[in-house]
Amino acid sequence: MNEKVISLLRSSRTGLQILAEPIDAFTLFMNYKKGYPPLWVRQKVGSLNDFEGSGAEYMAYLKLLCELEPGMSVMDIGCGCGLMCLKVNENPTLPEYIYPGSYVGIDTDKKVISWCAKNIKYGNVSFDQNPLTDYKDGIVDVVLCKSLFTHLLLGEAEAYLQEVKRLLQPSGRGLATFFLYREGDKLAGRYTFRYQSVNGHVFYEKSSNPRAAVAYNADWLLPKLKELGFTYEIYYGSWRGDNKGLSFQDIVILRR
Repeated sequence: MNEKVISLLRSSRTGLQILAEPIDAFTLFMNYKKGYPPLWVRQKVGSLNDFEGSGAEYMAYLKLLCELEPGMSVMDIGCGCGLMCLKVNENPTLPEYIYPGSYVGIDTDKKVISWCAKNIKYGNVSFDQNPLTDYKDGIVDVVLCKSLFTHLLLGEAEAYLQEVKRLLQPSGRGLATFFLYREGDKLAGRYTFRYQSVNGHVFYEKSSNPRAAVAYNADWLLPKLKELGFTYEIYYGSWRGDNKGLSFQDIVILRR
């Protein structure tokens, strides 16, 4: 589809969401969710259909796969609208669970971070749009990178992996999601990743918008993780269309 048409459709969608905000706000209030982000914020972090379920899902993964416990420090890189801090059911949010530990959400989207800083205020919670290089070495127990690497180009992905390694304490863990392309994969799901980089390390869903969805060749990524000094565990996702997988994206648990 023509890029101008796509841009027009996106603008129209945003306009409709702004018009629908009074109705959305009333619906959230009636469902005891008045602290939720408005539509224009929620739509920035993926499908609205699985917005709530995704937060609860990844809370469980952090507990089970990263041994997350109260008192730990967590850095959520690519936190978006602060999903992990929002109350979606009777279970505690991530900051509530780790209290008296600390949570910091990092994102480059200034508008979204501004919304989070103004509207999510409790416990030892903070939000920041400054670069990771501003933070000292070894300051966090657990790093979460949910749907971050699935939108990064090669050089950016390498830089973020290096920062994750630097930021983690010696016994720290990271949870990162990827689209990992393996030789012989038969892709029958939502994504086909038919556009390939010259070096073969990266695959794109859209040539006109590479960041929309990025897959990494497992034959490149896994040796890179070892090179950086990580040990890792992989829990493959169902995005390939085979109805197998722990989650939709591939989950990689990084251990320093």
